[in-house]
Amino acid sequence: MTEPANIVVIGFDLGHGETALAYVHADRPTPPEVIDLPGSRQGRHASAVLDHPTRGVLVGESAIAARDGSPYLAFKGPHLDEPEVATPVRLFVSRIVADVLDTMPPRPGQELLWVFGTPSGWSAEIRARYAAFLAELCPGQVEVVPESRAALLYARDSGEVAGSAHRVAGSALLVDIGSSTTDYTYVEERRGRPVDHGNITLGATLIDKEIYRRLVLRNPQRQLLEKILAVSPAKSRYLEFQCRKAKEEFFRTDQQRLAVNPKERIGVMDTVEADDGEEVMVDIRLRYADMDEVLETPRQELNGLSWRDAFRQDLSTVLGNLPAPADLVLLTGGPSRMPFVREISRELVDDPERVALGSAPEFAIARGLALAGRTSVRTAGFREELEELLGSGAVEEIAREHLPELATALGTAVAGGVTERHVLPAFKRWREGEFTTLQDMAARVAAGVNAELSDPADPRLKQVIADWQNGIAPELEQLTRPLAERWRLPAHALELPEVTVTGTGEFAVQVDVGAATDIVENVARVANVAIATVVATVLFGTGTALIATTGPFGVLVAFGFVLWGLSVGKDEMMSRMRTADIPMWVRNARSEAALSAKLRGKASANEAELARRMAGEFLTETGETLVRDVSTAIAAQLKLLADDAALEIS
Repeated sequence: MTEPANIVVIGFDLGHGETALAYVHADRPTPPEVIDLPGSRQGRHASAVLDHPTRGVLVGESAIAARDGSPYLAFKGPHLDEPEVATPVRLFVSRIVADVLDTMPPRPGQELLWVFGTPSGWSAEIRARYAAFLAELCPGQVEVVPESRAALLYARDSGEVAGSAHRVAGSALLVDIGSSTTDYTYVEERRGRPVDHGNITLGATLIDKEIYRRLVLRNPQRQLLEKILAVSPAKSRYLEFQCRKAKEEFFRTDQQRLAVNPKERIGVMDTVEADDGEEVMVDIRLRYADMDEVLETPRQELNGLSWRDAFRQDLSTVLGNLPAPADLVLLTGGPSRMPFVREISRELVDDPERVALGSAPEFAIARGLALAGRTSVRTAGFREELEELLGSGAVEEIAREHLPELATALGTAVAGGVTERHVLPAFKRWREGEFTTLQDMAARVAAGVNAELSDPADPRLKQVIADWQNGIAPELEQLTRPLAERWRLPAHALELPEVTVTGTGEFAVQVDVGAATDIVENVARVANVAIATVVATVLFGTGTALIATTGPFGVLVAFGFVLWGLSVGKDEMMSRMRTADIPMWVRNARSEAALSAKLRGKASANEAELARRMAGEFLTETGETLVRDVSTAIAAQLKLLADDAALEIS
């Protein structure tokens, strides 16, 4: 991976109506700076491009002002297979990229990361195609992210929104109003993932179109004007652009002043020329009442709602569907400067103080895209170091060092209470003839233990895993703390949260416990294999076997002498006894009460032996498997923690 010190990130906010760019160095915590490109208006270009026959590719207002050409305007869209989208995007982006390289050429060894935004309503597949298309036009790497994420990062890191720094740490609804779409994103406590909602038709361009429609209708030379515009799409686009400028100037003007001066007009007078040279004067000036009518006019694109009503309905729907009220409603995008947007937002939010507007909302997305790129670079470095740490074997070494403790605890959990719950009932059923042989009885005891361990509601193995992981968590935290500090994260960002087990046998933990559940299932599988042999040996084997020290041992030995004579030793006799169909009179030679008393008297010692043997079985037969399973689960939890921690990287 290229070192962050050698990467410059360029946030390229290619908008439907306007375009802005900002840059930031990947290794510096400084805020992004707007790139003031040649010909731009206060750092913003109109999204317009013209391939002029003599002057080359013109962008922005230069393209619109060139009357001897047909510029493309408002061309951003997802349909890159259509020439009317692909051609202007290719021309516009290529020219802007060339201007950037001329304005701020990268030094030797420096790489550029271009980060473009898309509406949240675009699918992942469309974003991928968009990224591939743009990658052919930009030297260096290209990323495409939702503009809503850019708005989030702008709100979180820019410091431009008064009082928002602490609020965005809670929950925030980001309302990004653009020329063609409006995006809504809800983020809670910087964790989880944004829940995106986009209205792909509610863009400020519809206001421009309504102004345009009205000025044509009221023009004294309407028929001639309509004829000119019908045969010249370039003149039509130019006129719509002028309507947009009039709209922006109108909303930059003190609205109170316009309200008390109903005759005051904001905008310009312009002309449109026919092919024969005849000119039509157009009045692109707006009074307060004119704009009020524009905003209240029903639009087909908005299902018959006016722009103002559509925004109110859309925002109301979003606010009503939030999982919890947002601590902050942040308005971004140039059109968010329109005062009625803030007024509606404050009406719909319980506390108007929770609605905020940045000092430069028209640059919020460009700056946010630059921040998204820087975050991406730094997050990649953070994840790479985490992968190196996880691949170093350090986690496995900690797990291996503490494996005997886990094995002992697992053995104790398996063996605890075996006599009362399984051995006594099995002996009783053997005495009653339900089982033919002692070996059958051993298998029944093993099956009963297995069934317990396989019961999802049985918390014993889960509790052992939880206690053990909680016990080694401090050592793991010491391992990950330097990594967190190196990437300017809280020291405890990668600290495993405490794991508890509920009364119903469920894990209760702040991170996904799928991996921890896998450990329990694997432990149960290992136990199932070991129990059958260990139980049979400890309970029914030779030497210190339970049946050799309790129960009707003397009667069984006498029966063996009768059956096999003195030709076999005690061990061989006991081995044969396990598979023999012992007569019922022999099985019942001692009373059930006496047998139970003997078994209970030896329960503690026998269960301790069973636990010791089970622990040994875990270590010798499956120790490395347990190390691998435990380490894999811990690594999975650390990666999940890293996902949340990465949201803190900027």
